[in-house]
Amino acid sequence: MKVTGQDPAKTAELTLGKAKGKEGKDARPSPAAGGEARKPAQLPTNASLTTTRVKEAIRNEPDVRAERVAELRERLKSGSYKVDADKLAGKMLDESIRDDLEKP
Repeated sequence: MKVTGQDPAKTAELTLGKAKGKEGKDARPSPAAGGEARKPAQLPTNASLTTTRVKEAIRNEPDVRAERVAELRERLKSGSYKVDADKLAGKMLDESIRDDLEKP
């Protein structure tokens, strides 16, 4: 969340085009005054269908990638698995910082 010092309600009014002018009139041009009427934004009708498909695909994925686990086991046994200490440390720091930022 970005803190800007602006009044959220006023910003929402301006964003939605509901702000009143000095004369108390609606800031949006009316169709009768020669302006175009704005239609409210709507989500595509297939949005919930897409969400359902994504959730189903995630549910169908295995929790453990057996092929990857087998590959890593073999590399460990053969001694060919090498850990990049700098990369590992960087990821650990990134995760730690991310966790600290998410705390209330």
